[in-house]
Amino acid sequence: MKLARNLFMMFIIFAGLLLSACSEEKKETEDKSEVKNPEEEVVIIPLLSDEAFFEDLHSRLLNEGFKVSEPLKADPKLFGAESGMTLQINEEKLMPLHVYKFADSDERLSQVDETGYLHVITETKNERIAAKRKNSFIIYLHKGHPNYDQVMEILDDL
Repeated sequence: MKLARNLFMMFIIFAGLLLSACSEEKKETEDKSEVKNPEEEVVIIPLLSDEAFFEDLHSRLLNEGFKVSEPLKADPKLFGAESGMTLQINEEKLMPLHVYKFADSDERLSQVDETGYLHVITETKNERIAAKRKNSFIIYLHKGHPNYDQVMEILDDL
């Protein structure tokens, strides 16, 4: 009987130690989850955030009732641009609005004026995408976007 009581007491002590260790580990996990993941943060594109064009575009979209994200990171190398960003319109993550700034002397600006298309060459594709030009910016929004016509109308008025 004495042996059974000692084993039971040891079991209680061991279980208490395990529970306290688990609660400390849970606290550490909660503390880590409160720290923001840097990959999830919005990236402000400095070269574009100072541009009056971007500010005008962003404010017009907001004034027209669209839900517009802050600038998100884009890959300007894909388009051969100086800088670039994307905006999610009405939380449409798969078809963001792309805004890329090109050098004023870039011949693709006049190509977009003449044809309405921009040639994009990647490692696997060579395609033409429908684009708009405003000053030294080329803007692309996939035609499948639910608000494509309304956004293009706003771009025409810029």
